[in-house]
Amino acid sequence: MQLRLKFSTFALVVWLMASGMAHAPAPDAVGTISFVLGKNEEVTVLRRESTKWLPAQLKMPVLQGDQIQTAAESRCEIKLTDGSVIRIGEKSLFDFEQSKLAQSNRQVDGTLKSGSIWANIFKLKWGREKFEIKSPTAVCAVRGTVYRMEADSTTRIAVYDGQVDIGPASGLRQRLQQQSRPVGPPTQVPGPTEIPGPYEVSLDQWVRLVAGFQIEIRENGRYAKSSIDPNREAGVDWIQWNLQRDRELQQR
Repeated sequence: MQLRLKFSTFALVVWLMASGMAHAPAPDAVGTISFVLGKNEEVTVLRRESTKWLPAQLKMPVLQGDQIQTAAESRCEIKLTDGSVIRIGEKSLFDFEQSKLAQSNRQVDGTLKSGSIWANIFKLKWGREKFEIKSPTAVCAVRGTVYRMEADSTTRIAVYDGQVDIGPASGLRQRLQQQSRPVGPPTQVPGPTEIPGPYEVSLDQWVRLVAGFQIEIRENGRYAKSSIDPNREAGVDWIQWNLQRDRELQQR
Protein backbone atom coordinates (compact mmCIF):
# COMPACT_ATOMS: atom_id res chain seq x y z
CA MET A 1 0.00 0.00 0.00
CA GLN A 2 2.79 2.44 0.92
CA LEU A 3 4.70 1.51 -2.24
CA ARG A 4 1.62 2.20 -4.37
CA LEU A 5 1.07 5.54 -2.61
CA LYS A 6 4.69 6.57 -3.13
CA PHE A 7 4.49 5.64 -6.81
CA SER A 8 1.26 7.63 -7.25
CA THR A 9 2.82 10.65 -5.52
CA PHE A 10 5.92 10.41 -7.71
CA ALA A 11 3.80 10.16 -10.87
CA LEU A 12 1.80 13.23 -9.82
CA VAL A 13 4.97 15.26 -9.21
CA VAL A 14 6.39 14.27 -12.61
CA TRP A 15 3.12 15.24 -14.33
CA LEU A 16 3.00 18.62 -12.59
CA MET A 17 6.61 19.34 -13.54
CA ALA A 18 5.96 18.40 -17.15
CA SER A 19 2.84 20.56 -17.28
CA GLY A 20 4.72 23.52 -15.85
CA MET A 21 7.61 23.08 -18.25
CA ALA A 22 5.24 23.03 -21.22
CA HIS A 23 4.42 26.70 -20.65
CA ALA A 24 7.49 27.85 -18.71
CA PRO A 25 8.96 31.11 -20.07
CA ALA A 26 11.82 30.41 -22.47
CA PRO A 27 15.05 32.46 -22.28
CA ASP A 28 14.31 34.09 -25.66
CA ALA A 29 10.56 34.50 -25.07
CA VAL A 30 8.96 37.62 -26.52
CA GLY A 31 5.82 37.11 -24.47
CA THR A 32 3.01 34.66 -23.78
CA ILE A 33 -0.37 33.96 -25.33
CA SER A 34 -2.93 35.59 -23.04
CA PHE A 35 -6.13 35.01 -25.04
CA VAL A 36 -7.22 32.55 -27.73
CA LEU A 37 -10.55 32.58 -29.55
CA GLY A 38 -11.16 29.68 -31.91
CA LYS A 39 -11.48 25.94 -32.07
CA ASN A 40 -8.50 23.60 -31.91
CA GLU A 41 -5.88 24.46 -34.54
CA GLU A 42 -7.72 27.60 -35.73
CA VAL A 43 -4.93 29.61 -34.08
CA THR A 44 -1.51 28.07 -34.70
CA VAL A 45 2.15 28.86 -34.05
CA LEU A 46 5.13 28.00 -36.26
CA ARG A 47 8.51 27.97 -34.53
CA ARG A 48 11.60 29.14 -36.37
CA GLU A 49 13.35 26.30 -38.24
CA SER A 50 10.26 24.10 -37.88
CA THR A 51 7.66 22.97 -40.41
CA LYS A 52 4.99 21.91 -37.92
CA TRP A 53 2.25 24.32 -36.92
CA LEU A 54 1.36 23.95 -33.23
CA PRO A 55 -2.09 24.74 -31.79
CA ALA A 56 -1.92 27.93 -29.72
CA GLN A 57 -2.69 27.55 -26.01
CA LEU A 58 -3.09 29.95 -23.11
CA LYS A 59 0.21 30.84 -21.39
CA MET A 60 2.16 29.33 -24.30
CA PRO A 61 5.46 31.23 -24.74
CA VAL A 62 5.95 33.20 -27.94
CA LEU A 63 9.55 33.15 -29.13
CA GLN A 64 11.64 35.27 -31.45
CA GLY A 65 11.00 34.12 -35.01
CA ASP A 66 7.57 32.65 -34.27
CA GLN A 67 4.79 33.04 -36.81
CA ILE A 68 1.18 33.10 -35.62
CA GLN A 69 -1.70 32.30 -37.95
CA THR A 70 -5.43 32.63 -37.38
CA ALA A 71 -8.37 31.14 -39.25
CA ALA A 72 -11.78 32.72 -39.87
CA GLU A 73 -13.60 33.90 -36.73
CA SER A 74 -10.54 33.37 -34.53
CA ARG A 75 -8.29 35.76 -32.58
CA CYS A 76 -5.18 35.70 -30.47
CA GLU A 77 -3.65 38.06 -27.90
CA ILE A 78 0.04 38.10 -27.01
CA LYS A 79 1.20 39.87 -23.88
CA LEU A 80 4.81 40.91 -24.36
CA THR A 81 7.33 40.68 -21.55
CA ASP A 82 7.34 44.49 -21.17
CA GLY A 83 3.55 44.56 -20.64
CA SER A 84 2.67 45.66 -24.18
CA VAL A 85 -0.02 43.75 -26.07
CA ILE A 86 -0.43 42.66 -29.69
CA ARG A 87 -3.74 41.17 -30.79
CA ILE A 88 -4.10 39.28 -34.06
CA GLY A 89 -7.43 39.28 -35.89
CA GLU A 90 -9.02 36.59 -38.01
CA LYS A 91 -7.44 35.33 -41.25
CA SER A 92 -4.09 36.83 -40.32
CA LEU A 93 -0.43 35.88 -40.41
CA PHE A 94 2.03 37.70 -38.14
CA ASP A 95 5.77 37.10 -37.83
CA PHE A 96 7.90 38.05 -34.78
CA GLU A 97 11.02 38.27 -36.93
CA GLN A 98 13.57 39.84 -34.59
CA SER A 99 12.59 40.61 -31.03
CA LYS A 100 14.52 41.50 -27.90
CA LEU A 101 12.64 42.81 -24.89
CA ALA A 102 14.70 43.86 -21.89
CA GLN A 103 14.08 46.43 -19.16
CA SER A 104 16.20 49.10 -20.85
CA ASN A 105 16.55 47.72 -24.39
CA ARG A 106 13.53 46.99 -26.59
CA GLN A 107 14.23 45.94 -30.16
CA VAL A 108 11.23 44.51 -32.04
CA ASP A 109 10.82 43.87 -35.76
CA GLY A 110 7.55 42.21 -36.74
CA THR A 111 5.70 41.72 -40.01
CA LEU A 112 1.98 41.58 -40.64
CA LYS A 113 1.98 39.51 -43.81
CA SER A 114 -1.81 39.55 -44.12
CA GLY A 115 -4.89 40.26 -42.03
CA SER A 116 -5.10 42.62 -39.06
CA ILE A 117 -3.46 43.43 -35.73
CA TRP A 118 -4.13 45.75 -32.81
CA ALA A 119 -1.08 46.97 -30.90
CA ASN A 120 -1.03 48.62 -27.46
CA ILE A 121 2.65 49.44 -27.00
CA PHE A 122 3.93 50.77 -23.69
CA LYS A 123 6.54 53.52 -23.75
CA LEU A 124 9.90 52.78 -22.16
CA LYS A 125 10.80 55.23 -19.40
CA TRP A 126 14.46 55.08 -20.38
CA GLY A 127 16.87 53.09 -22.53
CA ARG A 128 17.14 52.09 -26.18
CA GLU A 129 13.94 51.51 -28.09
CA LYS A 130 13.01 50.31 -31.57
CA PHE A 131 9.55 48.90 -32.23
CA GLU A 132 8.72 48.47 -35.91
CA ILE A 133 5.93 46.49 -37.54
CA LYS A 134 5.92 46.08 -41.32
CA SER A 135 3.30 45.26 -43.92
CA PRO A 136 3.97 44.54 -47.61
CA THR A 137 3.88 48.31 -48.34
CA ALA A 138 4.61 50.18 -45.09
CA VAL A 139 6.72 50.28 -41.92
CA CYS A 140 5.34 51.58 -38.60
CA ALA A 141 7.77 52.89 -35.98
CA VAL A 142 6.08 53.37 -32.62
CA ARG A 143 6.62 54.14 -28.95
CA GLY A 144 3.84 54.51 -26.41
CA THR A 145 1.12 54.00 -29.01
CA VAL A 146 -2.26 52.32 -29.53
CA TYR A 147 -3.02 51.61 -33.18
CA ARG A 148 -4.37 49.01 -35.56
CA MET A 149 -3.06 47.80 -38.90
CA GLU A 150 -4.70 45.90 -41.74
CA ALA A 151 -2.76 44.43 -44.65
CA ASP A 152 -3.75 42.91 -47.99
CA SER A 153 -2.95 44.59 -51.30
CA THR A 154 -3.54 47.84 -49.37
CA THR A 155 -2.27 48.81 -45.90
CA ARG A 156 -4.58 50.65 -43.51
CA ILE A 157 -3.38 52.13 -40.20
CA ALA A 158 -5.44 53.96 -37.56
CA VAL A 159 -4.00 55.60 -34.43
CA TYR A 160 -5.99 55.81 -31.18
CA ASP A 161 -3.33 57.07 -28.78
CA GLY A 162 0.14 58.51 -29.25
CA GLN A 163 1.66 58.71 -32.72
CA VAL A 164 3.03 56.43 -35.43
CA ASP A 165 5.79 57.23 -37.93
CA ILE A 166 5.03 55.50 -41.24
CA GLY A 167 7.48 54.91 -44.07
CA PRO A 168 7.67 52.78 -47.21
CA ALA A 169 8.56 49.10 -46.87
CA SER A 170 11.80 48.10 -48.60
CA GLY A 171 10.03 46.57 -51.62
CA LEU A 172 7.87 49.65 -52.16
CA ARG A 173 10.84 51.98 -51.68
CA GLN A 174 12.78 50.16 -54.41
CA ARG A 175 9.83 50.35 -56.82
CA LEU A 176 9.38 54.08 -56.19
CA GLN A 177 13.10 54.71 -56.71
CA GLN A 178 13.03 52.82 -60.01
CA GLN A 179 9.98 54.80 -61.16
CA SER A 180 11.72 58.11 -60.37
CA ARG A 181 14.80 57.32 -62.49
CA PRO A 182 14.80 59.08 -65.89
CA VAL A 183 14.60 56.74 -68.87
CA GLY A 184 15.67 57.75 -72.38
CA PRO A 185 16.73 61.19 -73.67
CA PRO A 186 15.62 64.41 -71.97
CA THR A 187 12.12 65.58 -72.88
CA GLN A 188 10.18 68.79 -72.36
CA VAL A 189 8.48 68.86 -68.97
CA PRO A 190 4.79 69.88 -69.17
CA GLY A 191 3.29 72.41 -66.78
CA PRO A 192 1.85 71.38 -63.43
CA THR A 193 -1.35 69.34 -63.51
CA GLU A 194 -3.80 68.48 -60.77
CA ILE A 195 -3.87 64.82 -59.74
CA PRO A 196 -7.48 63.69 -59.20
CA GLY A 197 -8.70 61.95 -56.08
CA PRO A 198 -7.28 61.79 -52.56
CA TYR A 199 -4.32 59.54 -53.46
CA GLU A 200 -2.08 62.40 -54.58
CA VAL A 201 1.27 61.63 -52.96
CA SER A 202 3.55 58.61 -52.99
CA LEU A 203 4.89 57.32 -49.68
CA ASP A 204 8.57 57.85 -50.46
CA GLN A 205 9.23 59.71 -47.19
CA TRP A 206 8.22 59.13 -43.58
CA VAL A 207 4.79 60.42 -42.52
CA ARG A 208 3.71 61.04 -38.92
CA LEU A 209 0.18 59.97 -37.96
CA VAL A 210 -1.30 61.21 -34.67
CA ALA A 211 -4.24 60.00 -32.59
CA GLY A 212 -7.62 60.32 -34.27
CA PHE A 213 -6.30 59.86 -37.81
CA GLN A 214 -5.90 56.97 -40.23
CA ILE A 215 -4.01 56.34 -43.44
CA GLU A 216 -4.51 54.04 -46.41
CA ILE A 217 -1.52 53.10 -48.55
CA ARG A 218 -2.05 51.48 -51.92
CA GLU A 219 0.22 48.93 -53.54
CA ASN A 220 1.63 51.62 -55.87
CA GLY A 221 2.62 53.78 -52.88
CA ARG A 222 -0.15 56.36 -53.19
CA TYR A 223 -1.70 57.21 -49.85
CA ALA A 224 -4.53 59.19 -48.30
CA LYS A 225 -5.04 60.40 -44.73
CA SER A 226 -8.38 61.01 -43.05
CA SER A 227 -9.99 61.35 -39.63
CA ILE A 228 -11.25 58.25 -37.84
CA ASP A 229 -15.04 58.02 -38.00
CA PRO A 230 -16.31 56.94 -34.54
CA ASN A 231 -19.82 56.30 -35.87
CA ARG A 232 -18.58 53.82 -38.46
CA GLU A 233 -16.24 52.11 -36.01
CA ALA A 234 -19.02 51.73 -33.41
CA GLY A 235 -20.41 48.87 -35.49
CA VAL A 236 -17.11 47.04 -36.05
CA ASP A 237 -16.82 44.17 -33.57
CA TRP A 238 -13.03 43.81 -33.94
CA ILE A 239 -12.44 47.46 -33.04
CA GLN A 240 -14.90 47.57 -30.14
CA TRP A 241 -13.54 44.33 -28.68
CA ASN A 242 -10.00 45.73 -28.71
CA LEU A 243 -11.08 48.98 -27.09
CA GLN A 244 -12.76 46.98 -24.33
CA ARG A 245 -9.66 44.80 -23.86
CA ASP A 246 -7.55 47.96 -23.59
CA ARG A 247 -9.85 49.36 -20.90
CA GLU A 248 -9.50 46.11 -18.97
CA LEU A 249 -5.72 46.30 -19.41
CA GLN A 250 -5.63 49.75 -17.79
CA GLN A 251 -7.56 48.47 -14.76
CA ARG A 252 -5.12 45.66 -13.99
